[in-house]
Amino acid sequence: MKAVNEKDIELTKELFEFIEKSPTAFHAVEQMKNRLDKEGYQQLLEGEKWELQSKEKYYVIRNGSAIIAFRIPETKPQGFQIMASHSDSPTFRIKENPEMKVEQAYVKLNVEKYGGMLCAPWFDRPLSVAGRVIIKEGNRLVSKLVSIDRDLLMIPNLAIHMNREANNGVAYNPQKDLQPLFAAGNTDRTLLEIIAEQVGIKKEDIISHDLFLYNRMPGTVWGADKEFVSSARLDDLQCAFTSMKGFLAAENEQNINVYACFDNEEVGSGTKQGAASTFLYDVLWRMNKALGKNEEEFYRAVAGSFMLSCD
Repeated sequence: MKAVNEKDIELTKELFEFIEKSPTAFHAVEQMKNRLDKEGYQQLLEGEKWELQSKEKYYVIRNGSAIIAFRIPETKPQGFQIMASHSDSPTFRIKENPEMKVEQAYVKLNVEKYGGMLCAPWFDRPLSVAGRVIIKEGNRLVSKLVSIDRDLLMIPNLAIHMNREANNGVAYNPQKDLQPLFAAGNTDRTLLEIIAEQVGIKKEDIISHDLFLYNRMPGTVWGADKEFVSSARLDDLQCAFTSMKGFLAAENEQNINVYACFDNEEVGSGTKQGAASTFLYDVLWRMNKALGKNEEEFYRAVAGSFMLSCD
């Protein structure tokens, strides 16, 4: 048997822990923020003036679901060295007022596909709900992360005698075949009531939400020599995780090292926090200005830069 590297085992455990604590893009960015805080990085707000210093470390968050971190070297940087990944994964988004009673026998949740996904692996798995809710606190609207930490839902397969062609290939209808089972038909409970109980608020205080299904099965290591890993949300949290590890370990003092993790890459990236947005440009441009450089120096720095897309 091939010897298992102890460092690989620890790294895999760390990856699985990161994925388990990141059921949605919002939670993933929260994990990244916590790690950067521990490493001495300072948070910058887009609505405030930036005053940057050499040998200092910073990060910016947009929408709570995308993050860009960077480190200023002591010497005059020649350009930007960027690693980019994304925080979102293929899943199901929960619609507003999702409860649907079916034949007075059971309740399903109305969901829609999010991202380029394989449908079959979602059947017969323990699922739950996570994301964020927008709640009213006095005269303010506040975002709260939520993750229901129990097996709450399942998308069950039909028994074989109800679909004799199941093993000959199936074209899934998301609005019919992929709506998760939530409760028996005699319940009056709603998903938002369960979420409100967990957050410790009234259901009426929830103004809006961004909620998704997530697979609760833990990651596993397998194979004859334990050479394979399987887990939910490997696309793209494995790259978000390893990119951050590489970014934190980098010792490049000739350039400004940049870690960029975008959201909404699974649905085209054309949002204010996606890779097609101005997020990266805004951060690089403001970084350049805060360091006292002019427009000509910015474009020269960009020309001497390199970016690696990790997906």
